[in-house]
Amino acid sequence: MQTYQRNIVAGTMVASLALGGAGTALAAETAKNENNAPESTAIKVAKECAAASTLISAAASEGIFTYDQTAITSNETIANLFRRATAALCGATDDFAASNPLEWKLSVSGDVDNAFSATVDELASEDSVKQVMTCTCGGNPADGGAIITADVKGIPVTHLLDRAKARAGVNTITFVSSDGTELSMPLSYVAGRHAVISYEINDEDLSASVGGNNQLWMSRTSANYFVRDIIEVRITSEKDVPAAPGEGAEYPNSPNVGIMSAAAE
Repeated sequence: MQTYQRNIVAGTMVASLALGGAGTALAAETAKNENNAPESTAIKVAKECAAASTLISAAASEGIFTYDQTAITSNETIANLFRRATAALCGATDDFAASNPLEWKLSVSGDVDNAFSATVDELASEDSVKQVMTCTCGGNPADGGAIITADVKGIPVTHLLDRAKARAGVNTITFVSSDGTELSMPLSYVAGRHAVISYEINDEDLSASVGGNNQLWMSRTSANYFVRDIIEVRITSEKDVPAAPGEGAEYPNSPNVGIMSAAAE
């Protein structure tokens, strides 16, 4: 390292001496060429060196930087990118067959005063939201391709809580899929992340994009928690509340995981 530093210093000194020598040559040659004789090559090179060594100040540069987190991913792209990675990205255990998502039945049970079963169509007629949301794999690196932004339409999970008349003290929500998959999360986490049980993506049934009949979507959450084909929602009061999604995990693109791009319409 010391030898390398000495070489840099020596090189700088040589460059300075060369420029100084050129300046001396320039003065000498200029004195000899008082009759405006053609400049020698040495004089031309010396002038170029002198000009290059002059510090030039300029006004601060200005520019415009923009970004867009609301560009909608087409359903064709979503199907091509995400359906091939269903098991990894959406917690699926098999290939979901689509029927009629509006006829799909949801049951809400647990520590509630009004347990019920109703079709998605019935629940959607009571309360449905449409919002631009982002779905991304937690392992998706910066500028990675495993991310989509879509216009998501679904039933707010908070509406299910209200309709079922959840009791005081409830703290856990469990989503049960048709294949037996169960996912439990803190109720406050789900309610605070604009969670919806979606049945349309970009104005089409889920079968045209991610597949299946319905899917849980949440803001600021990795896609592997987006369970699909939900048949039951259990709302309970637990002594030990389950960990929040991603708790303790370090995602490569954190905190930019599953950001909701716009408020509900």
